[in-house]
Amino acid sequence: FRIIPISKDCLEWQCSVLKLGGLTVLLDCGWNEALDPKLLSPLLPHLNELDLIVVSHADIKHTGALPYLLSKYPVTCPVICTEPVCRLGELSCVAVLEDREKYQAPTEDITMDDILRTYMSRVTTLNYREPYHVQARGRTLAACPFPSGRHLGSAYWTFHCGGLSALYMVGCDMRRGRFLDGLDYERLLPSYRGVAQPWDVVITSPLPTMGAMLPQMGAQQAPQEIAVPTKAMTVARTVREQLLLEGTIATLRRGGSVLIPADVAGSVPEVLLLLDAAWEQDRQLSSNYPLVWLSSMGDMVLDQVKTRLEWMSKEVLKKFEDRLGTHPFILHNVRIFQSLEELCSVHPLSRPKVIITTSPNLEGGDSRELFMRLSGEPRTLLWLLGVPTAGSLARQLLSDFVLKHATRKEYRLQQFLKQPLSEEQLRAYYEAKIQELLESGQKLPPELAMLKAEFEDLGRPKVEDGDAPEPPPDAETAVPVGAGGDATAPSRLAASAAAAAAVAAAGAAEPLRGCRSRRDGRSRSSCGSCGPCW
Repeated sequence: FRIIPISKDCLEWQCSVLKLGGLTVLLDCGWNEALDPKLLSPLLPHLNELDLIVVSHADIKHTGALPYLLSKYPVTCPVICTEPVCRLGELSCVAVLEDREKYQAPTEDITMDDILRTYMSRVTTLNYREPYHVQARGRTLAACPFPSGRHLGSAYWTFHCGGLSALYMVGCDMRRGRFLDGLDYERLLPSYRGVAQPWDVVITSPLPTMGAMLPQMGAQQAPQEIAVPTKAMTVARTVREQLLLEGTIATLRRGGSVLIPADVAGSVPEVLLLLDAAWEQDRQLSSNYPLVWLSSMGDMVLDQVKTRLEWMSKEVLKKFEDRLGTHPFILHNVRIFQSLEELCSVHPLSRPKVIITTSPNLEGGDSRELFMRLSGEPRTLLWLLGVPTAGSLARQLLSDFVLKHATRKEYRLQQFLKQPLSEEQLRAYYEAKIQELLESGQKLPPELAMLKAEFEDLGRPKVEDGDAPEPPPDAETAVPVGAGGDATAPSRLAASAAAAAAVAAAGAAEPLRGCRSRRDGRSRSSCGSCGPCW
């Protein structure tokens, strides 16, 4: 066997190649929030050798680069994961792309169609303990997932090929959570069903070096016996949950807001269950302090989690059977907002509230924008769940304020803003895209060809009697949008949604920047448009 690490920092994103018994397996296909294709360059020489791709978790760290690789390179091997990882992984990738496009220029390397096409047609889903066999070059590889306990559907994998065995377990959690049972460790014991289970190779991820320097908050200890000022504290099961509730409620009562950036398919469900249970116990909290989840994919993620009750813990299943209809993710105190503008229109940022956002590293999206707006208020509380990746804003804050005990510090940060384009700018944008396609030798799609004809009509002087000479082919005419030609052409220019879709299909650098969904501050999924809609 042989193990080839692809990611330089497995705590930032996870990807490695396993050669076992003459076959090659890609263990996870993660990416970071920057979506930088250069990170994947060590993997490219091995793509033609792959016999199987395995995905263990649904977050961007483990599955983010899968749509990019399958859409840009001729990778034909099967891709397997559990069914929840497939559905939630798709939403995680869409959420990262949506968050990026809210404030930055869209990436050229991956599109929404690439994500949907990958998870709908290329991924084979499995249940826990369901083996999957791959035959190649006269050998057979058997892979099987087992519960790893961290996220819904997360798995550690066992592999057997040619008399060799391997165990792949990263991001596992032995603790029993609010809706998951934790790591299924029976398969890992020296004796399983009376048969010894030796492993030729065990692949796992190291603990973060910074973890030893962080204060320990009692992740497994029971809550301390203290004077409980509110009934909400009675729902805490561990010291960690107790401290989170204490800090959150104290900040709200001081008039500050609480910001919790977390991965959309990772720790968000666990945090939602804890806070919703606390707010349910104390009606004063629910009536005075809104509990909101800011995510363009929040409602879809919650729907996907609700419908997968069989993947949850035995405790959740027993409660559901004993009291029919008692579902843990029927959240009565959580309201989901798809855009920051929508949130501010209902709950102004000056009022205390709890806001759960995506992008746990504060590198983009609404979490970074909210941090920049709320960081000037000294009563604001920021919770960081876990150790952020190196080089991120969240990691810098953790180092300065937790390890170095800073009380105040100034940062120079890059902030992204988007503004709608006028019709003149839209025309210039489309003209540049058409010219780019023509220069590259690509054939214009019908919609763009029609748009090109409209541009030529706008630039051609109007002929009344038909005997006026036409301008020479190489003559350059510049007529502003709305002047001359067909009076309805400018409106057709700005209203051609099909043309924008054709630009994306032809490999345009970015979609139309002035579409209504961006002007209104809504996400693309909320209005259903993928181009200009006005």
